[in-house]
Amino acid sequence: METRLEVRLKEPNPLFTQWLQRWLEQAEKHDQKSQYKLRQALEALKTYPLPLYSGRECAILRGFGKTLCQMIDNEIAKQQESQVSQVDQAQDYQQEVAKVVKEVQKKQQQQKKPKEKKLTKKQREELEALEERTRLVEMPRGSFSVKLLVDIQETSGKNKKVLDQTRSYLESLQVQHEVRRLTVGDFLWLAHDSQGNELVLPYIVERKRMDDLASSIRDGRFHEQKHRLKQCGIPNLIYLIEDYGQNEHLGLPMDSLKQAWTNAKIQNNIQIIRTENHYRSMLYLSNLTKHLTQLFASKELYSVLEKNCGQFNPINDGRVGLLKFRSLYEDSSRSASLTVREVFLQQLLQLHSLSLERALAIVELYPTPRLLIDAFEETQDPNLLATIPCGPLSRPLGAKLSKLLYEFYFSDF
Repeated sequence: METRLEVRLKEPNPLFTQWLQRWLEQAEKHDQKSQYKLRQALEALKTYPLPLYSGRECAILRGFGKTLCQMIDNEIAKQQESQVSQVDQAQDYQQEVAKVVKEVQKKQQQQKKPKEKKLTKKQREELEALEERTRLVEMPRGSFSVKLLVDIQETSGKNKKVLDQTRSYLESLQVQHEVRRLTVGDFLWLAHDSQGNELVLPYIVERKRMDDLASSIRDGRFHEQKHRLKQCGIPNLIYLIEDYGQNEHLGLPMDSLKQAWTNAKIQNNIQIIRTENHYRSMLYLSNLTKHLTQLFASKELYSVLEKNCGQFNPINDGRVGLLKFRSLYEDSSRSASLTVREVFLQQLLQLHSLSLERALAIVELYPTPRLLIDAFEETQDPNLLATIPCGPLSRPLGAKLSKLLYEFYFSDF
């Protein structure tokens, strides 16, 4: 029986493909003549079965002229400069933090009275956390192992009588894994060494059974989870969608579910993997674990402070900058302090028909509820937001949603 399980991470030239897709979107948006050559070059690149290492080598493919080849070489140079810059920034930041810590300690010494005044426990913990967060971690080739992290909620079903088979399946497939509480996603991968350092590989998986997907769409969790995944700093996002029996009595039509994950794929650049059952899902994770272990075995890893790290060419890049697990955990925690803009965004996502792209477009123009309310009051126009461009296609928000927001903030009930 043919399976729908797929491992789609073996494109020979993923980075070049990503650049061409971005340039093509820009050319189409501005109706430039170059879009035709770019589309031709992208199609040729996708069908070429071997890795390419420079823009000059791309010249053998249809659609790659001198200008396009030079653009690719320029992007490669930028990537190399960025890697060097990130290491330098991390080292400079670490030195700066060490300087601040010494100054704080020196100030404490100067302010001593007859009775010595020491740092409180909380102050010591904050200083230690800051030092640990900024400490540069280096993992030379061959000095680390890769393991799969499983969110603790994945190890037992909501019904206590029905134990979830996640862990037993992974054990039977001989996948090195560990169960922890994750603040974002259900599965991710760590590179860890003998000193206890942990760096997060740039892939994260959210597992959804069909009935749970339908439920999350109805109550708004689906939009919130997509947003949190996009904000976590891991570039390769995967939705693992698992069939639920015959997919009957889900609470939403199957067409609605397909539309939801298609939107996630197109608008949020989330890879969609659909499997037939729970075992097939774990088999996919097993295969992906083996692939990532092989892919990173030849790499040198180092820690970075910035999010959206891990964008690298798996063929050319020998050094890869990754987030520390502790940083990811703390930054993605639901209990982390939210800005007014983030709270406003979450509030908008609870309203019917307001997708993440539409909510982001509103918050980009009006970062707080107060600013939006003031704009409505000043104009007295319920259609104020109707023409705001949303998403990659810049479609207008529309009068209906604009009036909905106006009534939400100005109705008397």
